[in-house]
Amino acid sequence: GRPPEASRSGPGTSAEQPPRRGWPRAAVAVCAALTVSAAVLLTVLIPPAFDQQRGAQAGPRLPGTQPPVLTQSPIGESTPIRTRSSQEQSAPPSTPVSVPVSKPPPVTRPATVPVPSLVGMSKGAATKALKKAGLALGAVTETDSPEKIGRVLGSEPASGAEAAKGSKVALEVSKGLAVPAVIGKRREAAETALTDAGLAVGTIGHTCSRQPGGQVVGSDPEAGSRVAGGTPVDLTLSRRGTAVPSVVGRAKADGRAALRDAGLRVRERGQMVKDEARVGTILRQSVKAGSCARPGTAVLIVVGVAGQTGPPDPGEEPSPTPSGQVTGE
Repeated sequence: GRPPEASRSGPGTSAEQPPRRGWPRAAVAVCAALTVSAAVLLTVLIPPAFDQQRGAQAGPRLPGTQPPVLTQSPIGESTPIRTRSSQEQSAPPSTPVSVPVSKPPPVTRPATVPVPSLVGMSKGAATKALKKAGLALGAVTETDSPEKIGRVLGSEPASGAEAAKGSKVALEVSKGLAVPAVIGKRREAAETALTDAGLAVGTIGHTCSRQPGGQVVGSDPEAGSRVAGGTPVDLTLSRRGTAVPSVVGRAKADGRAALRDAGLRVRERGQMVKDEARVGTILRQSVKAGSCARPGTAVLIVVGVAGQTGPPDPGEEPSPTPSGQVTGE
């Protein structure tokens, strides 16, 4: 700075004093000494940490190289100056080494094939179709269905889906419908049970039975059988009574025994015949064979006889009169 001017003396003062110019030089010298001291301290304290930081940024030193030389910057910082060794100066520039980059192995995916359409096929046909498509038959589940027994209802995976080649395909097949139990029901109730089960009523037959008339005593197919939906089921109804056996053409003794075993009474009438082979043979019966008769019903049989030559044997029916009429039990 500029030194202060000498104060002017006013009127009546003593002689002027000379100006002071020596003290600014001393101040400059002191400042220079302090700057040099600070630079020395920075050189001693900062370089280790600074060199370590510079070394971390520069990376590891190559063998044979010299550590960087620190110089004092104008502002007091230590700036590393790298000097090249004789080996580095004489050695040609190194060629960068290319490090091969390993590629991940290719991902191999299994080959896939579409699942063929199997619905409506039989189990055997579906198995062949799967084999032809490069697939295999898996689990088979049977389900109640009006479809024909063994017919494919669905698959897993479904038709058209992509599946790994050689994998298994599960099938759902029909096991039909079960014939309901109708024995012991009246005809109307049995028919309702069949239609509710998805089946149809077939032919109605009758049989002689000790059960009340009109009651179901049999079905065809039998109860529990598996059939396709809409299959007709035949019913057999009871007719109260006993079945009359067929005795025409049989010997008289055999015919009488069969009728008695059925719980019927026997009446006999003789009829003269010319053919001796028909003598003693039942020619007709009064109640139709296969019909139902109440127990104890009398059945008249007509037996072929020859001309009478003597009295009848004990226990036999009387011989026919010339008119052919006889009486019996």
